[in-house]
Amino acid sequence: MKRCLFWLLSIVASYASPLLASDQAGSSPDQVVLQLRWLHQPQFVGYHMAKAKGFYADVGLDVEIRPGGKGISPVQEVLAGRADFGVGNTEVLTSYANGQPLLALASVYQHSPSVFLARRDSGILTVADMRGKRIMMFPGHQDAELLATLYYQGLHERELIPVPTSVNIDDLITGKIDIFNAYLSNEPFYLEERGVAVSVINPRNYGIDFYSDILFTTQAEDQLNPDRVARFRAASLKGWRYALSHPAEAIALLRREYGVQRSQAHMEYELQMSKEMIQPLYVEIGYMNPDRFAHIMAQLTEIGLIPRPTPLTHFLYQVPSQQWIFWRPWFLLSLGVGALILLLSIYLFISNKRLNREVALRKLREQEILQLARRDPLTGLPNRLSLMEQLEAQLLGANPGCLLFCDLDDFKRINDNFGHSQGDAILCQLARRIQDAIGHHCFFARLAGDEFILLLPDHSLRQAQDVTEVIRLAMHAPFKLEAHALQVGISIGVSHYQSGWSAEQWLIQADRAMYHDKSGTLTALA
Repeated sequence: MKRCLFWLLSIVASYASPLLASDQAGSSPDQVVLQLRWLHQPQFVGYHMAKAKGFYADVGLDVEIRPGGKGISPVQEVLAGRADFGVGNTEVLTSYANGQPLLALASVYQHSPSVFLARRDSGILTVADMRGKRIMMFPGHQDAELLATLYYQGLHERELIPVPTSVNIDDLITGKIDIFNAYLSNEPFYLEERGVAVSVINPRNYGIDFYSDILFTTQAEDQLNPDRVARFRAASLKGWRYALSHPAEAIALLRREYGVQRSQAHMEYELQMSKEMIQPLYVEIGYMNPDRFAHIMAQLTEIGLIPRPTPLTHFLYQVPSQQWIFWRPWFLLSLGVGALILLLSIYLFISNKRLNREVALRKLREQEILQLARRDPLTGLPNRLSLMEQLEAQLLGANPGCLLFCDLDDFKRINDNFGHSQGDAILCQLARRIQDAIGHHCFFARLAGDEFILLLPDHSLRQAQDVTEVIRLAMHAPFKLEAHALQVGISIGVSHYQSGWSAEQWLIQADRAMYHDKSGTLTALA
Protein backbone atom coordinates (compact mmCIF):
# COMPACT_ATOMS: atom_id res chain seq x y z
CA MET A 1 0.00 0.00 0.00
CA LYS A 2 2.82 2.42 0.89
CA ARG A 3 4.45 1.76 -2.49
CA CYS A 4 1.22 2.58 -4.34
CA LEU A 5 0.70 5.68 -2.23
CA PHE A 6 4.23 6.84 -2.94
CA TRP A 7 3.72 6.29 -6.67
CA LEU A 8 0.51 8.34 -6.78
CA LEU A 9 1.98 11.10 -4.64
CA SER A 10 5.03 11.26 -6.90
CA ILE A 11 2.74 11.94 -9.86
CA VAL A 12 0.85 14.67 -8.00
CA ALA A 13 4.10 16.12 -6.65
CA SER A 14 5.51 16.50 -10.15
CA TYR A 15 2.65 18.90 -10.92
CA ALA A 16 2.31 20.49 -7.48
CA SER A 17 5.95 21.16 -6.63
CA PRO A 18 6.33 24.27 -8.82
CA LEU A 19 3.17 25.77 -7.30
CA LEU A 20 4.27 25.10 -3.73
CA ALA A 21 7.76 26.40 -4.37
CA SER A 22 6.42 29.66 -5.79
CA ASP A 23 4.13 30.11 -2.78
CA GLN A 24 6.97 29.63 -0.32
CA ALA A 25 9.32 31.90 -2.24
CA GLY A 26 6.83 34.78 -2.19
CA SER A 27 5.78 34.45 1.45
CA SER A 28 7.35 36.28 4.41
CA PRO A 29 7.61 34.92 7.96
CA ASP A 30 4.61 35.34 10.25
CA GLN A 31 5.47 37.85 12.99
CA VAL A 32 4.16 36.77 16.39
CA VAL A 33 4.72 37.84 20.01
CA LEU A 34 5.28 35.50 22.95
CA GLN A 35 4.69 37.05 26.39
CA LEU A 36 6.65 35.42 29.24
CA ARG A 37 5.53 35.32 32.88
CA TRP A 38 8.76 36.84 34.16
CA LEU A 39 12.19 38.08 33.12
CA HIS A 40 14.50 36.22 30.75
CA GLN A 41 15.91 33.29 32.75
CA PRO A 42 16.44 29.49 32.53
CA GLN A 43 12.75 28.95 33.40
CA PHE A 44 11.87 29.97 29.79
CA VAL A 45 15.05 28.99 27.94
CA GLY A 46 13.26 26.50 25.65
CA TYR A 47 11.64 29.41 23.79
CA HIS A 48 14.92 31.33 23.61
CA MET A 49 16.62 28.24 22.20
CA ALA A 50 13.86 27.71 19.60
CA LYS A 51 14.53 31.23 18.34
CA ALA A 52 18.34 30.99 18.48
CA LYS A 53 18.57 27.60 16.73
CA GLY A 54 16.20 28.69 13.96
CA PHE A 55 13.37 26.31 14.87
CA TYR A 56 10.85 29.13 14.59
CA ALA A 57 12.39 30.41 11.35
CA ASP A 58 12.31 26.90 9.87
CA VAL A 59 8.50 26.88 10.13
CA GLY A 60 8.05 30.42 8.83
CA LEU A 61 7.80 32.33 12.13
CA ASP A 62 9.49 35.51 13.30
CA VAL A 63 8.98 35.43 17.09
CA GLU A 64 9.45 38.34 19.50
CA ILE A 65 9.94 37.03 23.06
CA ARG A 66 8.82 39.68 25.54
CA PRO A 67 9.92 39.45 29.19
CA GLY A 68 7.35 39.79 31.93
CA GLY A 69 7.64 41.65 35.18
CA LYS A 70 5.74 43.00 38.12
CA GLY A 71 2.29 44.12 37.00
CA ILE A 72 2.44 42.32 33.63
CA SER A 73 -0.18 39.58 33.15
CA PRO A 74 0.38 37.27 30.15
CA VAL A 75 -3.35 36.44 30.16
CA GLN A 76 -4.32 40.10 29.84
CA GLU A 77 -1.63 40.74 27.21
CA VAL A 78 -2.94 37.89 25.03
CA LEU A 79 -6.63 38.73 25.54
CA ALA A 80 -5.93 42.39 24.66
CA GLY A 81 -4.18 41.36 21.43
CA ARG A 82 -0.80 42.78 22.41
CA ALA A 83 0.65 39.25 22.33
CA ASP A 84 -0.30 36.19 20.29
CA PHE A 85 0.94 33.57 22.75
CA GLY A 86 1.69 33.58 26.47
CA VAL A 87 3.18 31.52 29.28
CA GLY A 88 1.00 31.43 32.38
CA ASN A 89 0.24 29.48 35.53
CA THR A 90 -3.07 28.28 36.93
CA GLU A 91 -4.59 31.69 36.14
CA VAL A 92 -4.92 30.44 32.54
CA LEU A 93 -7.32 27.74 33.77
CA THR A 94 -9.18 30.02 36.18
CA SER A 95 -9.61 32.70 33.49
CA TYR A 96 -11.04 30.09 31.10
CA ALA A 97 -13.41 28.82 33.80
CA ASN A 98 -14.56 32.42 34.33
CA GLY A 99 -15.52 32.79 30.67
CA GLN A 100 -12.33 33.93 28.90
CA PRO A 101 -11.80 32.18 25.49
CA LEU A 102 -8.32 30.82 26.19
CA LEU A 103 -6.71 27.69 24.73
CA ALA A 104 -3.97 25.73 26.52
CA LEU A 105 -1.43 24.48 23.96
CA ALA A 106 1.03 22.66 26.24
CA SER A 107 1.91 22.33 29.91
CA VAL A 108 5.70 22.52 29.94
CA TYR A 109 6.07 21.98 33.70
CA GLN A 110 4.37 18.82 34.97
CA HIS A 111 4.82 20.05 38.55
CA SER A 112 4.56 23.62 39.82
CA PRO A 113 7.74 25.04 41.41
CA SER A 114 5.74 27.53 43.55
CA VAL A 115 6.58 27.15 47.27
CA PHE A 116 6.49 29.06 50.54
CA LEU A 117 9.88 30.10 51.96
CA ALA A 118 10.63 31.07 55.57
CA ARG A 119 13.86 31.61 57.45
CA ARG A 120 14.64 28.46 59.43
CA ASP A 121 15.44 30.49 62.54
CA SER A 122 11.84 31.82 62.48
CA GLY A 123 10.56 28.41 63.62
CA ILE A 124 8.16 28.22 60.63
CA LEU A 125 8.49 24.63 59.41
CA THR A 126 4.91 23.71 58.44
CA VAL A 127 1.73 25.37 57.21
CA ALA A 128 0.38 25.33 60.77
CA ASP A 129 3.33 27.47 61.89
CA MET A 130 2.33 30.20 59.42
CA ARG A 131 -0.71 31.33 61.42
CA GLY A 132 -0.49 35.04 62.31
CA LYS A 133 2.65 35.60 60.20
CA ARG A 134 3.40 38.23 57.56
CA ILE A 135 3.16 36.68 54.10
CA MET A 136 3.81 37.87 50.54
CA MET A 137 1.74 36.46 47.67
CA PHE A 138 0.75 37.57 44.18
CA PRO A 139 -2.74 39.08 43.79
CA GLY A 140 -5.63 37.30 42.10
CA HIS A 141 -5.21 33.66 41.11
CA GLN A 142 -1.48 33.67 40.27
CA ASP A 143 -0.61 31.69 43.43
CA ALA A 144 -3.52 29.23 43.20
CA GLU A 145 -1.48 26.22 44.37
CA LEU A 146 -0.36 28.16 47.44
CA LEU A 147 -3.92 29.26 48.21
CA ALA A 148 -5.09 25.66 47.84
CA THR A 149 -2.41 24.49 50.28
CA LEU A 150 -3.59 26.98 52.89
CA TYR A 151 -7.24 25.99 52.33
CA TYR A 152 -6.76 22.24 52.63
CA GLN A 153 -4.59 22.68 55.73
CA GLY A 154 -7.39 24.64 57.40
CA LEU A 155 -5.59 28.00 57.41
CA HIS A 156 -7.82 30.91 56.36
CA GLU A 157 -6.33 34.01 54.75
CA ARG A 158 -7.72 36.17 57.57
CA GLU A 159 -5.42 34.26 59.94
CA LEU A 160 -2.41 35.63 58.04
CA ILE A 161 -1.00 39.15 57.65
CA PRO A 162 -0.90 39.71 53.87
CA VAL A 163 1.77 42.03 52.48
CA PRO A 164 1.73 43.07 48.77
CA THR A 165 4.52 41.14 47.09
CA SER A 166 7.65 43.12 46.31
CA VAL A 167 9.18 40.25 44.30
CA ASN A 168 12.30 40.97 46.38
CA ILE A 169 13.69 38.01 48.34
CA ASP A 170 15.80 40.41 50.42
CA ASP A 171 12.60 41.30 52.28
CA LEU A 172 12.71 37.79 53.75
CA ILE A 173 16.41 37.98 54.50
CA THR A 174 16.09 41.28 56.38
CA GLY A 175 12.99 40.16 58.29
CA LYS A 176 10.49 42.58 56.74
CA ILE A 177 8.23 39.60 56.17
CA ASP A 178 8.02 36.07 57.57
CA ILE A 179 6.92 34.03 54.52
CA PHE A 180 7.79 34.60 50.85
CA ASN A 181 6.11 33.15 47.78
CA ALA A 182 9.02 31.73 45.82
CA TYR A 183 10.07 29.36 43.05
CA LEU A 184 11.79 26.14 44.10
CA SER A 185 14.12 26.55 41.10
CA ASN A 186 15.33 30.02 42.05
CA GLU A 187 15.18 31.66 45.50
CA PRO A 188 16.34 28.68 47.65
CA PHE A 189 19.66 28.63 45.81
CA TYR A 190 19.99 32.41 46.09
CA LEU A 191 19.58 32.13 49.87
CA GLU A 192 21.94 29.15 50.08
CA GLU A 193 24.66 31.18 48.34
CA ARG A 194 24.25 33.83 51.05
CA GLY A 195 24.33 31.33 53.91
CA VAL A 196 20.70 31.87 54.94
CA ALA A 197 19.07 28.63 56.18
CA VAL A 198 15.45 28.38 55.04
CA SER A 199 12.39 26.19 55.46
CA VAL A 200 10.75 25.16 52.18
CA ILE A 201 7.02 24.48 52.48
CA ASN A 202 6.11 22.73 49.22
CA PRO A 203 2.42 22.29 48.19
CA ARG A 204 3.31 18.89 46.68
CA ASN A 205 4.11 17.62 50.17
CA TYR A 206 0.51 18.42 51.09
CA GLY A 207 -1.08 16.72 48.07
CA ILE A 208 -1.43 19.87 45.89
CA ASP A 209 0.16 19.15 42.50
CA PHE A 210 -0.73 21.67 39.76
CA TYR A 211 0.61 22.14 36.25
CA SER A 212 2.81 25.21 35.63
CA ASP A 213 4.19 27.32 32.79
CA ILE A 214 1.25 26.64 30.47
CA LEU A 215 1.79 27.77 26.88
CA PHE A 216 -1.51 29.27 25.70
CA THR A 217 -3.26 31.41 23.09
CA THR A 218 -6.86 32.38 22.35
CA GLN A 219 -9.48 30.15 20.77
CA ALA A 220 -9.90 32.78 18.03
CA GLU A 221 -6.20 32.54 17.11
CA ASP A 222 -6.52 28.77 16.68
CA GLN A 223 -9.68 29.16 14.57
CA LEU A 224 -8.22 31.85 12.32
CA ASN A 225 -4.63 30.54 12.08
CA PRO A 226 -4.63 26.82 12.99
CA ASP A 227 -1.51 26.11 10.96
CA ARG A 228 0.44 28.92 12.63
CA VAL A 229 -0.59 27.72 16.08
CA ALA A 230 0.52 24.17 15.27
CA ARG A 231 3.87 25.40 13.89
CA PHE A 232 4.54 27.64 16.89
CA ARG A 233 3.72 24.90 19.38
CA ALA A 234 5.86 22.26 17.64
CA ALA A 235 8.87 24.60 17.28
CA SER A 236 8.60 25.72 20.93
CA LEU A 237 8.62 22.15 22.26
CA LYS A 238 11.51 21.33 19.94
CA GLY A 239 13.37 24.23 21.52
CA TRP A 240 12.68 22.84 24.99
CA ARG A 241 13.95 19.39 24.03
CA TYR A 242 17.14 20.92 22.67
CA ALA A 243 17.68 23.19 25.68
CA LEU A 244 17.32 20.37 28.21
CA SER A 245 19.76 18.23 26.21
CA HIS A 246 22.32 21.06 25.89
CA PRO A 247 22.27 22.91 29.25
CA ALA A 248 25.68 24.56 28.86
CA GLU A 249 24.71 26.00 25.47
CA ALA A 250 21.36 27.17 26.86
CA ILE A 251 23.00 29.01 29.76
CA ALA A 252 25.58 30.60 27.45
CA LEU A 253 22.75 31.83 25.21
CA LEU A 254 20.94 33.53 28.12
CA ARG A 255 24.15 35.19 29.26
CA ARG A 256 25.20 36.30 25.75
CA GLU A 257 21.92 37.31 24.11
CA TYR A 258 19.67 38.27 27.02
CA GLY A 259 22.11 39.67 29.57
CA VAL A 260 21.24 37.27 32.40
CA GLN A 261 23.85 38.00 35.08
CA ARG A 262 23.24 35.23 37.61
CA SER A 263 26.15 33.05 38.62
CA GLN A 264 26.93 29.97 36.57
CA ALA A 265 26.10 27.70 39.53
CA HIS A 266 22.76 29.47 40.06
CA MET A 267 21.70 29.04 36.43
CA GLU A 268 22.83 25.40 36.39
CA TYR A 269 20.76 24.79 39.51
CA GLU A 270 17.70 26.54 38.05
CA LEU A 271 17.89 24.61 34.78
CA GLN A 272 18.35 21.29 36.63
CA MET A 273 15.38 22.00 38.91
CA SER A 274 13.30 23.01 35.87
CA LYS A 275 14.18 19.67 34.26
CA GLU A 276 12.93 17.85 37.37
CA MET A 277 9.64 19.77 37.13
CA ILE A 278 9.31 19.13 33.38
CA GLN A 279 9.99 15.34 33.72
CA PRO A 280 11.20 14.89 30.09
CA LEU A 281 12.33 11.30 30.71
CA TYR A 282 8.88 10.16 31.78
CA VAL A 283 6.40 12.40 29.94
CA GLU A 284 6.38 13.94 26.49
CA ILE A 285 7.20 17.63 26.95
CA GLY A 286 3.99 19.65 26.96
CA TYR A 287 1.71 16.70 27.75
CA MET A 288 -1.65 17.63 29.30
CA ASN A 289 -3.81 15.02 31.03
CA PRO A 290 -7.53 15.96 30.82
CA ASP A 291 -8.36 13.99 33.98
CA ARG A 292 -5.65 15.81 35.93
CA PHE A 293 -6.88 19.19 34.69
CA ALA A 294 -10.42 18.22 35.73
CA HIS A 295 -9.11 17.33 39.22
CA ILE A 296 -7.32 20.68 39.48
CA MET A 297 -10.49 22.47 38.39
CA ALA A 298 -12.49 20.63 41.08
CA GLN A 299 -9.98 21.81 43.70
CA LEU A 300 -10.18 25.39 42.41
CA THR A 301 -13.95 25.23 42.67
CA GLU A 302 -13.76 23.91 46.23
CA ILE A 303 -11.48 26.74 47.38
CA GLY A 304 -13.69 29.33 45.66
CA LEU A 305 -11.39 30.56 42.85
CA ILE A 306 -13.91 29.55 40.17
CA PRO A 307 -17.71 29.31 40.46
CA ARG A 308 -18.13 25.81 39.06
CA PRO A 309 -16.28 23.13 37.03
CA THR A 310 -16.35 23.86 33.30
CA PRO A 311 -16.01 21.32 30.45
CA LEU A 312 -12.45 21.29 29.13
CA THR A 313 -13.40 20.51 25.53
CA HIS A 314 -12.56 24.01 24.29
CA PHE A 315 -9.62 24.57 26.64
CA LEU A 316 -7.22 21.72 25.81
CA TYR A 317 -5.53 21.91 22.43
CA GLN A 318 -5.96 18.91 20.17
CA VAL A 319 -2.60 18.17 18.60
CA PRO A 320 -2.95 17.55 14.84
CA SER A 321 -1.51 14.32 13.53
CA GLN A 322 2.00 14.89 12.21
CA GLN A 323 1.17 12.73 9.21
CA TRP A 324 -1.81 14.92 8.40
CA ILE A 325 0.27 18.11 8.61
CA PHE A 326 2.77 16.65 6.16
CA TRP A 327 0.26 15.25 3.65
CA ARG A 328 -2.37 18.01 3.73
CA PRO A 329 -1.05 20.13 0.77
CA TRP A 330 -0.88 17.04 -1.42
CA PHE A 331 -4.29 15.87 -0.27
CA LEU A 332 -5.89 19.21 -1.17
CA LEU A 333 -4.29 19.20 -4.62
CA SER A 334 -5.35 15.64 -5.34
CA LEU A 335 -8.85 15.83 -3.89
CA GLY A 336 -10.34 14.59 -7.14
CA VAL A 337 -8.22 11.47 -7.32
CA GLY A 338 -10.47 8.74 -6.01
CA ALA A 339 -7.78 6.14 -5.65
CA LEU A 340 -5.62 8.45 -3.57
CA ILE A 341 -8.54 9.21 -1.26
CA LEU A 342 -9.08 5.49 -0.72
CA LEU A 343 -5.41 4.84 0.02
CA LEU A 344 -5.23 7.80 2.38
CA SER A 345 -8.29 6.50 4.24
CA ILE A 346 -6.55 3.18 4.79
CA TYR A 347 -3.42 5.01 5.88
CA LEU A 348 -5.38 7.06 8.43
CA PHE A 349 -6.98 3.85 9.72
CA ILE A 350 -3.53 2.40 10.39
CA SER A 351 -2.44 5.67 11.99
CA ASN A 352 -5.47 5.52 14.27
CA LYS A 353 -4.44 2.09 15.50
CA ARG A 354 -0.98 3.46 16.19
CA LEU A 355 -2.54 6.41 18.04
CA ASN A 356 -4.54 4.00 20.22
CA ARG A 357 -1.30 2.28 21.17
CA GLU A 358 0.25 5.66 22.01
CA VAL A 359 -2.75 6.53 24.20
CA ALA A 360 -2.34 3.26 26.09
CA LEU A 361 1.39 4.00 26.51
CA ARG A 362 0.61 7.49 27.85
CA LYS A 363 -1.78 6.06 30.40
CA LEU A 364 0.97 3.69 31.53
CA ARG A 365 3.36 6.63 31.83
CA GLU A 366 0.77 8.51 33.88
CA GLN A 367 0.68 5.61 36.35
CA GLU A 368 4.48 5.70 36.51
CA ILE A 369 4.37 9.42 37.33
CA LEU A 370 1.94 8.80 40.20
CA GLN A 371 4.44 6.29 41.58
CA LEU A 372 7.35 8.71 41.06
CA ALA A 373 5.46 11.39 43.02
CA ARG A 374 6.27 9.38 46.15
CA ARG A 375 9.90 8.66 45.34
CA ASP A 376 12.94 10.94 45.44
CA PRO A 377 14.20 11.16 41.81
CA LEU A 378 17.88 11.36 42.84
CA THR A 379 18.27 8.51 45.38
CA GLY A 380 15.17 6.45 44.65
CA LEU A 381 14.21 6.63 48.34
CA PRO A 382 10.70 7.51 49.55
CA ASN A 383 10.22 11.30 49.61
CA ARG A 384 8.65 13.59 52.22
CA LEU A 385 5.09 12.82 51.08
CA SER A 386 5.67 9.07 51.53
CA LEU A 387 7.42 9.69 54.85
CA MET A 388 4.52 11.69 56.29
CA GLU A 389 2.04 9.01 55.21
CA GLN A 390 4.20 6.34 56.88
CA LEU A 391 4.50 8.38 60.09
CA GLU A 392 0.72 8.90 60.25
CA ALA A 393 0.22 5.15 59.87
CA GLN A 394 2.91 4.41 62.48
CA LEU A 395 1.16 6.59 65.08
CA LEU A 396 -1.74 4.14 65.07
CA GLY A 397 0.46 1.35 66.46
CA ALA A 398 1.05 0.48 70.09
CA ASN A 399 4.73 1.49 70.02
CA PRO A 400 5.64 3.86 67.16
CA GLY A 401 9.29 3.61 68.15
CA CYS A 402 12.06 6.09 67.31
CA LEU A 403 12.88 8.54 64.56
CA LEU A 404 16.43 9.25 63.36
CA PHE A 405 17.09 12.60 61.64
CA CYS A 406 20.37 12.44 59.65
CA ASP A 407 22.10 15.51 58.19
CA LEU A 408 25.51 15.69 56.48
CA ASP A 409 28.00 18.08 58.08
CA ASP A 410 28.99 21.18 56.10
CA PHE A 411 27.39 19.86 52.91
CA LYS A 412 27.22 23.35 51.38
CA ARG A 413 31.03 23.41 51.33
CA ILE A 414 31.04 20.24 49.24
CA ASN A 415 28.63 21.77 46.71
CA ASP A 416 30.62 25.00 46.58
CA ASN A 417 34.00 23.30 46.13
CA PHE A 418 33.11 20.35 43.90
CA GLY A 419 29.80 21.30 42.27
CA HIS A 420 26.22 20.12 42.72
CA SER A 421 26.70 17.06 40.51
CA GLN A 422 29.40 15.76 42.87
CA GLY A 423 27.22 16.64 45.86
CA ASP A 424 24.43 14.58 44.31
CA ALA A 425 26.87 11.67 43.89
CA ILE A 426 27.70 11.79 47.60
CA LEU A 427 24.00 11.78 48.51
CA CYS A 428 23.48 8.65 46.39
CA GLN A 429 26.49 6.92 47.97
CA LEU A 430 25.20 7.87 51.44
CA ALA A 431 21.77 6.37 50.70
CA ARG A 432 23.36 3.09 49.56
CA ARG A 433 25.68 2.94 52.58
CA ILE A 434 22.92 3.40 55.11
CA GLN A 435 20.69 0.86 53.34
CA ASP A 436 23.53 -1.66 53.26
CA ALA A 437 24.35 -1.01 56.92
CA ILE A 438 20.84 -1.32 58.36
CA GLY A 439 19.23 -3.64 55.85
CA HIS A 440 15.75 -3.05 54.47
CA HIS A 441 13.72 -3.71 57.62
CA CYS A 442 13.28 -0.02 58.50
CA PHE A 443 11.61 2.83 56.61
CA PHE A 444 14.37 5.05 55.14
CA ALA A 445 13.45 8.31 53.30
CA ARG A 446 15.04 11.47 51.94
CA LEU A 447 13.38 14.53 53.49
CA ALA A 448 15.10 17.28 51.47
CA GLY A 449 18.61 18.28 50.38
CA ASP A 450 21.09 16.40 52.60
CA GLU A 451 18.46 15.46 55.21
CA PHE A 452 17.45 11.81 55.62
CA ILE A 453 14.95 10.17 57.98
CA LEU A 454 15.04 6.65 59.42
CA LEU A 455 11.88 5.29 61.10
CA LEU A 456 12.56 2.53 63.65
CA PRO A 457 9.23 0.97 64.72
CA ASP A 458 9.11 -0.70 68.14
CA HIS A 459 12.66 0.48 68.94
CA SER A 460 13.64 1.79 72.36
CA LEU A 461 15.85 4.84 72.71
CA ARG A 462 18.85 2.60 73.49
CA GLN A 463 18.23 0.42 70.42
CA ALA A 464 17.92 3.53 68.23
CA GLN A 465 21.23 4.86 69.55
CA ASP A 466 22.82 1.53 68.62
CA VAL A 467 21.57 2.08 65.06
CA THR A 468 23.16 5.56 65.03
CA GLU A 469 26.51 3.97 65.87
CA VAL A 470 26.10 1.57 62.94
CA ILE A 471 25.44 4.54 60.65
CA ARG A 472 28.42 6.51 62.00
CA LEU A 473 30.64 3.44 61.47
CA ALA A 474 29.41 3.23 57.86
CA MET A 475 30.47 6.87 57.37
CA HIS A 476 34.14 6.21 58.31
CA ALA A 477 35.18 5.20 54.80
CA PRO A 478 35.82 8.21 52.50
CA PHE A 479 33.36 8.99 49.73
CA LYS A 480 34.64 8.58 46.17
CA LEU A 481 34.34 11.48 43.74
CA GLU A 482 35.76 11.66 40.21
CA ALA A 483 39.26 12.65 41.32
CA HIS A 484 38.97 12.83 45.09
CA ALA A 485 38.32 10.76 48.18
CA LEU A 486 36.38 12.86 50.67
CA GLN A 487 35.66 12.28 54.35
CA VAL A 488 32.15 13.42 55.26
CA GLY A 489 30.67 13.70 58.73
CA ILE A 490 27.07 13.19 59.74
CA SER A 491 24.88 14.54 62.54
CA ILE A 492 22.09 12.32 63.83
CA GLY A 493 19.19 13.27 66.06
CA VAL A 494 17.18 10.59 67.86
CA SER A 495 13.62 11.18 69.02
CA HIS A 496 11.54 8.58 70.86
CA TYR A 497 7.82 9.04 70.24
CA GLN A 498 5.82 10.60 73.08
CA SER A 499 2.08 10.13 73.48
CA GLY A 500 0.01 12.87 71.90
CA TRP A 501 2.59 13.98 69.34
CA SER A 502 1.49 14.51 65.76
CA ALA A 503 3.67 13.28 62.90
CA GLU A 504 4.92 16.85 62.31
CA GLN A 505 5.76 17.32 66.00
CA TRP A 506 7.68 14.06 66.04
CA LEU A 507 9.66 15.12 62.98
CA ILE A 508 10.38 18.56 64.49
CA GLN A 509 11.67 16.95 67.72
CA ALA A 510 14.01 14.74 65.68
CA ASP A 511 15.20 17.82 63.76
CA ARG A 512 15.97 19.62 67.02
CA ALA A 513 17.83 16.59 68.31
CA MET A 514 19.91 16.58 65.14
CA TYR A 515 20.90 20.22 65.64
CA HIS A 516 21.85 19.42 69.26
CA ASP A 517 24.05 16.63 67.93
CA LYS A 518 25.58 18.97 65.33
CA SER A 519 26.49 21.42 68.11
CA GLY A 520 27.81 18.59 70.32
CA THR A 521 25.40 19.16 73.19
CA LEU A 522 22.94 16.30 72.93
CA THR A 523 22.26 13.36 70.66
CA ALA A 524 18.73 12.32 71.60
CA LEU A 525 15.48 13.93 72.65
CA ALA A 526 12.51 12.11 74.19
